[in-house]
Amino acid sequence: MLSLNCPLLDGYHEQSETLLSCFDFAHFEASFLHLIDYTKEHFAHEESLMQAHNFYGYREHCDEHHTILAEMQRFYDMALLGNTLFAKNYIKNGIAERLDLHIRTIDSQLAMFLKRQDL
Repeated sequence: MLSLNCPLLDGYHEQSETLLSCFDFAHFEASFLHLIDYTKEHFAHEESLMQAHNFYGYREHCDEHHTILAEMQRFYDMALLGNTLFAKNYIKNGIAERLDLHIRTIDSQLAMFLKRQDL
């Protein structure tokens, strides 16, 4: 995933990439749930930064977080119902691209804002 040269964000992005590259398909449901929980923590961290520093794009950024988490939850729910084919494909081919797009478009704005604040 793209580095934004913003330590407040890049550590979380690196960990997300590690979770995806080391995803344990043998324990699919547990690994997927761990990814969802980590993503919630990651997004909560970003949202607290945005609130603390009055980021101008807070609402739009939070809406995007909500959309991504809802998407992840839908695929996780599919897996719980036994439809692991789509859920596994999402992990292999969908979520990394989705998160990368989020970083390139939404998080890059936050990173620039935080850098201007000398954070």
